[in-house]
Amino acid sequence: MTAAPSRTLPTDAVTPPGFRLAAAAASAFPTLDGVAAVVSWRFPALPDGVEDAARAAFGVTITVADSAPDPRELPAFTAIFAHARAEQIVRALARRTNLVLPAASALVIGDGPVADRLAATLTVGGTRVIRGIADPVVRLRAHLVGAPTVDEPWPAADLVLTTGEGHAAVDPASVRGVLIDASVDVNGLVPSAGDTVRPFVTRVGDGTWVAEAPGVFETLGQPSPLADALVALSILTARAPASAAREERGRFDRFGDPVVADAHLARLVLAGSARA
Repeated sequence: MTAAPSRTLPTDAVTPPGFRLAAAAASAFPTLDGVAAVVSWRFPALPDGVEDAARAAFGVTITVADSAPDPRELPAFTAIFAHARAEQIVRALARRTNLVLPAASALVIGDGPVADRLAATLTVGGTRVIRGIADPVVRLRAHLVGAPTVDEPWPAADLVLTTGEGHAAVDPASVRGVLIDASVDVNGLVPSAGDTVRPFVTRVGDGTWVAEAPGVFETLGQPSPLADALVALSILTARAPASAAREERGRFDRFGDPVVADAHLARLVLAGSARA
């Protein structure tokens, strides 16, 4: 997970804008030897400028490796990820389609945290949401909290949001509405050709359009909370002690435990919320 130190930290690094969590992580666990670390994840790569800024400001180089841990398997990061991704997708839908979301109906397909958060975000905004859930237990949980649920065949809706969580890629030919793939791994929709009707929107069939989803770190004019969270998690993975007992004794002799880092990430978010 954590490679050998790669280079000495600059002495004039400035915290980039929008890196509140990362700055808090670096402050909570300062480096002991003044050298940078390399942390790898099975997750989309940070944009070059963001990765460079993280290296300069915090001394951590973040790389991608198929054999590395997936941060989406960590509960705190997953909660942040689902929240940020849902906000990003809903914002993109509103901007790229010009649809009035509170007046729309939405089918949210998926069994996982991104689908849960998308449904909650759209519902709060006034959209009429139906959950498309294949797993009977997840469907039961949604039913017990009053969410309308369906299984295949998927009904028509003004908006169809797929997540790739617990379902096969949805063929646009099998459903009607404005579709968007909210998954990070681009496995929520079957790729389909069509005619571009406006920037980021393609007509792929009679009554069916696909809106291009933003990349996971695409900001749409806003700071990227996902980039901040990934950098913070990487700093904590590289620096945080492997156990609370070692922390209490002041021993910083084992690093690279993403589970411990994830718990620290949760504490940082809660502490920041309490101060806000």
